[in-house]
Amino acid sequence: MPNTDPTLHARRPASWQHRRATRVASIAFGAALVLTVVTVMLAPAGASRPTTPRQPPPHPAARAARQSRLDAADWATVQNVVRLRTMALAPGRTATYRSFAAYMGLTALLHLHPVRPGRCAIAISYLYDNLLDLHDAYPGENWRPLRRLIRTQPPLTVCAPTATAGVTHVA
Repeated sequence: MPNTDPTLHARRPASWQHRRATRVASIAFGAALVLTVVTVMLAPAGASRPTTPRQPPPHPAARAARQSRLDAADWATVQNVVRLRTMALAPGRTATYRSFAAYMGLTALLHLHPVRPGRCAIAISYLYDNLLDLHDAYPGENWRPLRRLIRTQPPLTVCAPTATAGVTHVA
C-alpha cells in the first residue's frame, strides 16, 4: 500500500532535494545540447556566414577542354604503367613486388589529365582496376585468370595521341 502521509515530503533530508535539483538541471542541459546539435545539423548549408572570403569563379577561357585522347606526356605515362603491370604479372614475382609495382602505377595514373568519357577512358579504367587487384596481392595468389582477362580487355592504343599534320616520323 502506498504511503499517503502528507508530511513525508517535508521530512525528507535536504540532500535529497539537492540531488533532485541537480538531476533536473543536468537533464535540461542535455536537452539543450541535443537541440543545439540537431539545429546545427539541419540548418541549410548556406545559412552560416563563410569563414573565408569567396574566390571569384575561374575564367571560362582559362579552363582547358578535355580531350578524348591523351597527349604525348600522358601517353608515355600510360605506356610506363602498362610496363609496370606486365612486370608485376610476370611469373615468380613476390606479392610485395606486385603490390609495390601496382602502387607505383596507380600513383602515376592519378597524375593524368582528365579524359573525356569514351573508349580511352574505359581502357584506362580497366588498367586502373587491374592495378587495384595487383595492389591487394597476397602470397600464393593465382594470377593466371588476370593475365587471361587482360588479353580480352579494350586495347590502350585507342588512347594514343593522333599524329599531327605535317610531321613525318623518322625510323
